[in-house]
Amino acid sequence: MRTSAKFASLLVLFTSFAFAQTFDGKWSGPATSPSAGDIQVDLTIAKSGGTMRYEQKVNYTTIDQCANRDIPVSVVSQTATEMVIAIQGAKVLKGCFDETATLKIVDGKTLQSTLKDGRTMKLSRK
Repeated sequence: MRTSAKFASLLVLFTSFAFAQTFDGKWSGPATSPSAGDIQVDLTIAKSGGTMRYEQKVNYTTIDQCANRDIPVSVVSQTATEMVIAIQGAKVLKGCFDETATLKIVDGKTLQSTLKDGRTMKLSRK
């Protein structure tokens, strides 16, 4: 009985560690929208936080002061297949957006999310 309990504990620990590692790393890809301009997103996740940086595409008519800055993100919750992050733009510059995003694993190399403004993100592991 003790051996079974130890094995179960190790299995839970290993499974938790494997899930946590699924999202860790560098991700990059476009965030697109028919009504808002497209942006290029770079997201780095390490344990319970990380950074997000985005660049405007050439077709913008105004310059976004929040672009090209490292914006902190923190992990709000996580399961085996999705992670909710808090994007904390106001910590970098007053007026930059604060938002939560739910990132879902499409496969081991792709994350997908939809932001409040309707942009869809499809990020690939770098």
